[in-house]
Order: sequence, then structure tokens, then C-alpha cells
Amino acid sequence: MDLKRKGFMAYLLSAGFGLTLMFSAATVFADDDDDDDDDDDRGRYTITEIVAKSGGDFDRNRRDYDILLQAVLAAGLADALADPYAHFTVFAPNDRAFIRLARDLGYHGYDEAGAFHTIVETLTALSPDGDPIPLLTDVLLYHVVPEKLSLRDVRYSDVVETLLEGGTIVPTRYRLLDADPDFKNPWLLRFASNIKASNGIIHTISRVLIPADLPNTDPNVGSIVDIVAASGGDFDRNRRDFDLLLNAVQAAGLVDVLADPNADFTVFAPTDAAFVRLARSLGYRGFRESGAFDFIVQALTDLGGGDPIPLLTNILLYHVSPDTQVLKDVILSETIDTAFEDATIHPDGTRLEDNASALRDPRLNTFFSDIRASNGIIHTINRVLIPVEIGH
Repeated sequence: MDLKRKGFMAYLLSAGFGLTLMFSAATVFADDDDDDDDDDDRGRYTITEIVAKSGGDFDRNRRDYDILLQAVLAAGLADALADPYAHFTVFAPNDRAFIRLARDLGYHGYDEAGAFHTIVETLTALSPDGDPIPLLTDVLLYHVVPEKLSLRDVRYSDVVETLLEGGTIVPTRYRLLDADPDFKNPWLLRFASNIKASNGIIHTISRVLIPADLPNTDPNVGSIVDIVAASGGDFDRNRRDFDLLLNAVQAAGLVDVLADPNADFTVFAPTDAAFVRLARSLGYRGFRESGAFDFIVQALTDLGGGDPIPLLTNILLYHVSPDTQVLKDVILSETIDTAFEDATIHPDGTRLEDNASALRDPRLNTFFSDIRASNGIIHTINRVLIPVEIGH
């Protein structure tokens, strides 16, 4: 660590010690607040005071907000979050959440101080001028919503706008989708949420929300084809991988296209279960992968006048978008362009509307999406997208 970083760390630690003293009185009175003590659904203390109850000293309690408090202080946001006229919703990462982020960034320990230092060093390295504060501020503003939302309000929101300009979050039940595909998305912690403040509400989350797609520096990440090919390609009983997709890509001659190192694709990847569902929708009565593949090929042969490859190619190109879009952006899009002529996909939440009204639309599998590749990103879907109207 260079002298500049050492000086910055010394400043943060001294600032944290100062704030602990400032809010010691608030901590004493907050500890015995067992009821709401309000008539308008407000708490007694501000968001800053509630966070400050942690004390700010790095310790072994992973459930409180020591690291969050230090970050808020360093970014100069303590007064903003203490504004008595505000109505904020704050998604508050606990100390365990920050440690998880630090470990994702390469930290090997579990110490709160070490995690905080690792995060600061990363922000310093990412900053164009070596100043971590602007990026830290952006990250924190991405956790603040300019209106009061209960846990239920959050869960049933299509999108949540934050104080960070252009920064949005997409809730999927108790999970919050952010802008980075590499790190796991945070969960709302049900039993540590709906914490009422006099100027808003706090919901504790299991990880730190990331407002941007961070650069991928892992040299071991394979191409889209490499990831799909990891399934092996042999028809088996594992319905969650991509054996049928791999065979289809190979048959259509699209391997080199999807392995292009200069590409930047989004691929909606049907699992084997998705292809079996398509085959059964077309009349197949079994569940075997090999039988489903043969049935689909025969159906395309009949529709294609004896040659299934052109139709198969078009269907596969309909699953490829020429721009990388993380899961959150896909869900928020009205229309997604594809590599098949002018055919588009229309997201409706996690559902992807295609052009075959007679068949059920696919849904994004949010737990198996945002799969990073060296030349794009993969989102798993539970059915095959069909680019044209077909008979049922």
C-alpha cells in the first residue's frame, strides 16, 4: 500500500473513532427502544443514529453495521441520512455482507478491518485519479431510495429507483438484482428488515449492491461455447445443463460464431428441460433428451421442406442478442434485438414474449443467469424461444 492509501486509511479510522463518540449517547437511548412509540409509523431515531448503534469499531459481530458506518462517514453522507425531513429506504449491508464483497475481490480473511481495507484499496485502484471517495459514494447512494418502502412494497416493485443517477434495482421476491453479473445478488433479510427510522426505513441485506458491471479480469473465463460445451453434449438424465443446445449449435454450424473472442453477446440458453418441453408441445410423449432432440429435428425437417438446418439456425440466432445485457437490464427492457433478422423479444418481468402465441413463453431462471463468458453473458431460460408463429 502506498503512502497515499496509508494516509487515507488513517483518515477513515480516525473519522470512525470520532463518530463513535458523537453517537454514543444515541446508542444508549436506542438500546431500550422496544416499541414504535409513534403515531405515524415512524421510529424515534434517524437512519444514521440506528446505523451508529453498531459503534463503528471493527469486531466479531457480523450482523451489525460497523463497516457501513465507516463507509457512510468516509463518503460524508452521515448528515444526509440524518435529515429529519427525508423519507428514505436504505438497503443496509451488514458486516458479513461487506466481508463477502471483500472476499469476492480477493481478500482471504474474515476480519472486518481487513475487509474494509480491501474494499478501499479496490475502489482506489478503480478510480481514475486514485481517489476512492467518489466511487464509494456512488455505491452507497445505490443503496438509498428517495421514498419509504416497506419490505412488502420492495418485494412487489417491478423496479426500485435509487439516489444514484440512473441506478436501479430489480427485486425478485426477496432477492435484489443489481448491475454486476459476477457477484451474487443480495437477499433481503426478512427478520432484519422493516426497521423504522424517524426519516425512513432500513432493510438489511446479505451482500453489497454493485451499481456497475465491474471489469472482468479472470483469464480462466471461457467463451459462450466453452461454457455450453462443459455440459459434455451426451444425452443424459441431467435436465439442467445444455446437452441439447450444444448439439443444436454444432448442427447449425454456429460454434465459431459463439466462440468469437471479439463478440459481446447475450445468449438466452434453453436447458435440456426446455428442449424437452418444446418437443412435448409439438407432440413428443417421452422425456428422454435423445428422443426430444430427434423429434424436434424431424419437426423442423417437415417444416423446412426436408432440410432442418435453416430453421434450426434461425431459432438459435433468435436466442442471441448482439449486446451484453445483465439480468437486471433484460428484465427492464421493453424490446431486445436478436441476431435473427428483425425478430425481437419482449420481456415482461422474468417472462420473455416470443412470436409463437400457441406455445408458452419462456421464463428467465434468475438463479442460473448472469453467467459471465469471455465474449458475453448467458441467461438460462426454461423454454425455447420461437421466432415465428407456428401451429399448436
